[in-house]
Amino acid sequence: MRRRSTIRNSNRQSEGIRSGKRLLLSSTITMMISLCVVIMFFSSFIDAETLQSNSLQKGQEPKSAQQRRPQDDNYRIGPEDVLFISVWRNDQLSREVVVRPDGKISFPLLDDLPVAGLTPLQVKETITKKLAQFVEDPEVTVILQAINSYKVYISGNPSLAGVVNLKRKTNLFQLLAMIEEKKALSEAVDLKKAYILRGGNRLSVDFEKLLEEGDVTQNIEILPDDMIYLPDNFDQRITVIGEVATPRVIPFQRGIRVLDAVLMAGGPTEDADLNDTKIVRPKSGEEEKTETIRVKLKDVIKKGKLQYNLTLQPKDTIIIPARVF
Repeated sequence: MRRRSTIRNSNRQSEGIRSGKRLLLSSTITMMISLCVVIMFFSSFIDAETLQSNSLQKGQEPKSAQQRRPQDDNYRIGPEDVLFISVWRNDQLSREVVVRPDGKISFPLLDDLPVAGLTPLQVKETITKKLAQFVEDPEVTVILQAINSYKVYISGNPSLAGVVNLKRKTNLFQLLAMIEEKKALSEAVDLKKAYILRGGNRLSVDFEKLLEEGDVTQNIEILPDDMIYLPDNFDQRITVIGEVATPRVIPFQRGIRVLDAVLMAGGPTEDADLNDTKIVRPKSGEEEKTETIRVKLKDVIKKGKLQYNLTLQPKDTIIIPARVF
């Protein structure tokens, strides 16, 4: 019996030792895997940093700079554009330059170089070729840092006039959307008289068809130095005077009616004689002559007689007189 008990105890001890060894082995393997993961992580990080550093030394632009560049490789450089010219392993030559109004840049050893009208790749090839006279096998990179030459000029309405700096290819609809952030075009511009002047020639573009009818054939590409004429539409507006809360001039919109204009002027006052409302309208083709149209606006509001809610025309004047007590 004692012998059997001894054997059992020995077996238990052996099993405990084996369990401890398995546990120790498992812990060791886990630690080794964790250590490998950490080493791999830092190795990839260091490799990435080294790769980026080497790329910069060779004049290659970092990813952030690449994202700032225009996607169009055919971009033509113009005055006031900013270029960064990198010559590999030559910090004295590498520098940022601004294109002068005459279209040239100043660069060490090469004096003045004409670059306006060239692509960054063409500028790189030109500098590389000329620099080879002074530097052995120069490796040149030209990075477009800032686009300042893509300008268009807005004239006509004083509230919209100015210079717009574009940073990428832009069509007419996109340009008008940018301008409309300042002021609604429908309130400020006579679209029928708007036009584009390019190189001294007036382009055949219908602004009204583009914005009001969605005619995409009018959506042309805007080029640098285009002049966009957006005339004020004051003479096309509607005037509301008399017994309204805020007499005012209202931008003409297609389909606008008498009641719409009166409400835009704050609505009638308590003293308004609505059924004696008048529209004074210039006669077509007859300068300084007008016709007067009576509107029963009270019947429109109180009785729903919409036939009296007439559609307005540009240059109409609405007059709401006071009631006679």
